[in-house]
Amino acid sequence: MSAQDFKPVMHPAGFDEPLARILGEVRTGHWFSMAELLAASSGDSKLRCTRIALLAQVAAGSNAADEWVAERPGHPDAVAMAARVAVERACKAAANGVPQARNLGQRAGELCAEAAALAPGDPVPYLGRLALAAGFHEHIEGPASCPVPGPWHAFRDLWRIDPANREGCHRMLGAVGGSTGPSPAAAQLFASSIVSSVGLSGRSPLQLLPLYALVIAYEYRKNQRDGLAHLLWSTDAARTEMARGWNWFNASTQEDWLVVDLSHLAHALVVGGRSDLAADVFDALGPYGSNRPWTMISATGDAVEEFVRARTTALSAAARRSDPRGRQRAGP
Repeated sequence: MSAQDFKPVMHPAGFDEPLARILGEVRTGHWFSMAELLAASSGDSKLRCTRIALLAQVAAGSNAADEWVAERPGHPDAVAMAARVAVERACKAAANGVPQARNLGQRAGELCAEAAALAPGDPVPYLGRLALAAGFHEHIEGPASCPVPGPWHAFRDLWRIDPANREGCHRMLGAVGGSTGPSPAAAQLFASSIVSSVGLSGRSPLQLLPLYALVIAYEYRKNQRDGLAHLLWSTDAARTEMARGWNWFNASTQEDWLVVDLSHLAHALVVGGRSDLAADVFDALGPYGSNRPWTMISATGDAVEEFVRARTTALSAAARRSDPRGRQRAGP
């Protein structure tokens, strides 16, 4: 199969095949496989958080979580999932201007509090509170290191429980960068403050947060019909973040990877002129792809077409520039 004929698997579960296998059941209202999957994830907080976030999005459209908590009242996983589902529904109602949104938000907050009481130290209820605060546009001024408005009370509570939580930082990025209007500068300042945090691991996927902020800035300039928006990727700041992302990629392992993170890094390397390096990231992606950031940067909005074009460019560049002695290529 030629590179141009490649079609990525654009599944929200990405590399997590056990999660992908049960989403159909959850969508139709069955909860038992969901309970088994979360029980199997109990020793890995990062994996559990990632799985619950996607399960909640799917379960919000069914009665799976409601049936589970009715069958197993007081079970920490059941209540945590019910809380995240309630948050999803409340935030969707708020976004659509549904009159009952505030009542739904209050109930979701109560479930988050119940889940936190059942499992002290579990970040999931605090992620729910942060999602609620962001969804209902709670804005207070940030700290001196990042003086931009956002749901900082909920974010600080989460940080105390689980410092550098990936979902939490990405929710904050979205909240400060565009919840009440596009603010690329605020998004970039927040991302910079996170990667400058004392003790942030070089293997943390948050090392890529500034690349997400750059996509926000690009999308804003593109929507303003700025014909020079593409030059954003050739700045010194962009090259610095590409180098940071490349260093993260080489320091991390498959356990640290999410498809959407690798996609942002691959995109940045391609548009930043290092398609040969992007080839390694596309190799790590294997058959998988994600809608973001390809939808935002595509002229037509076709994520698959843009992904395949970038991948083909990267593989061709790698073939031209490969070192026959097998030495690792220099970073950006």
